[in-house]
Amino acid sequence: MNPGSSRRGASDCDASLSQQMKQNIRKMNDLVRELQEEKHKVSGLQQENSGRKRQLEESNATLEKRVRELEHLNAQLEQFNSEREGILLQLQEEMSNYATIQEKFREQEQSMQMIVRELEDERLELLDELAVKDIMSADSINDLSEEVNELNEQLNGRSDDITCSICISPLESEGGHRVVSLRCGHLFGQNCIRTALRRSRQCPICLKRAHPADVRKIYGHGILPS
Repeated sequence: MNPGSSRRGASDCDASLSQQMKQNIRKMNDLVRELQEEKHKVSGLQQENSGRKRQLEESNATLEKRVRELEHLNAQLEQFNSEREGILLQLQEEMSNYATIQEKFREQEQSMQMIVRELEDERLELLDELAVKDIMSADSINDLSEEVNELNEQLNGRSDDITCSICISPLESEGGHRVVSLRCGHLFGQNCIRTALRRSRQCPICLKRAHPADVRKIYGHGILPS
C-alpha cells in the first residue's frame, strides 16, 4: 500500500471525525440552551403556580371569612326574628288588655253617668224643697196643716179600695208604695208620684204645678185596708 495514500486517508478520516464532533458539540450546545430555556420556563411556571397557590389560599381564607360573617349574620337574623316574635306577642297582649280596659272604662263611664243623673235629680229635688221651704211662711204652714187635716177627714170617710191613679195598683200604708198626696189633694203611691214629678213638675190628674217637696205622707186612720 502506498504510504501517501494511507496518510491522505487518515487525514480525511480525522477531518470527518472533527466535522462530526463539531456537529455533535453544536447539537449539545443547542440541547443545553433548550434545557436552560425549559428550566427557565419550568421555573416561571413554578413561580406562577406558587403565585396562583397564594392567590387561591388567600381566596379560600377570604371565602372562609365571608362564610363566618354570613353565619354570624344568620345567627343575628334568627335572634332578631325571635325578638320580633316576642315583641309581637307582647303587642297582642297589650292590645287585648287595652280593649279590656276600654270596655271596663265604658262600663264605668255609663255607671258614672247614671250616678250623675241620679245626683242631679236629687239636687234638683233638694233645690225645689229648699225653694218651697224658703217661700213658705208661718201662715202657709198653718194652711197646709189645715189642708192635711181636711184631707185626713175626707180620707177617713172613703172606701177601702183606694188605688194609685198612675200604676192602678192598691195603695199601701207603708213602704215604697205608701199613700201620699199633693197640695191639690190627689193621692198616689209615693214612688210613683216622685218618679212622675222628675219627668214633669205637675200633678198627673189635674195638671197643677207641683214639686217633690209638695209630696206629703198621709197618716189618717181607716184610709187603707188593714
